[in-house]
Formats: sequence, C-alpha cells, structure tokens
Amino acid sequence: MSDHSSHLKNLSDLNPKKLEIIEFVISNCQGKPLELILPDLMAAASRLSEQGLSFTNEEISVIMDSLKETMSPEEQQHIDMIRPLIM
Repeated sequence: MSDHSSHLKNLSDLNPKKLEIIEFVISNCQGKPLELILPDLMAAASRLSEQGLSFTNEEISVIMDSLKETMSPEEQQHIDMIRPLIM
C-alpha cells in the first residue's frame, strides 16, 4: 500500500472525522477498479453529510491523487476525465 500521508499533509486544519473517513476511503479503495471506487467515495460523502460535513474539492483531489498511485495508466487517465464531474 502506498503512503498517502504526503497527500494528507497538504490539508491544513482537517476535521478529525474527515481525516478518519479520508484515510479509510484511501486504504479501502487502493487497488480497486474505478467502478468500485466511485460507490465507496459516494458512501463516504454520505457518511460525512450525516454529520453535517462534506468533502472539499481539495480533499477529493487528495483522495483521487492517492488512489491514482496504484492505478494503471489507463485507469489514471479515466479518473482524470471524470474528476471534473465529481468535484
């Protein structure tokens, strides 16, 4: 598994609940195909929403960039194409 802490350090003053969910999504989704990642990401966003929180575009970027590290070039290209749709 890749070390995603370098991506997370770019987020200043991150809510501990958000950090926990972001770390869970990254660790749970690494190595999965994109079609399985998107439902997990949506479920995480829903969990945050239940707590009155939501992901910022920067936080979504951190998640996506961390997940891309273990993806094939084709999957990376696909995630770059859909990134504007989910941000």
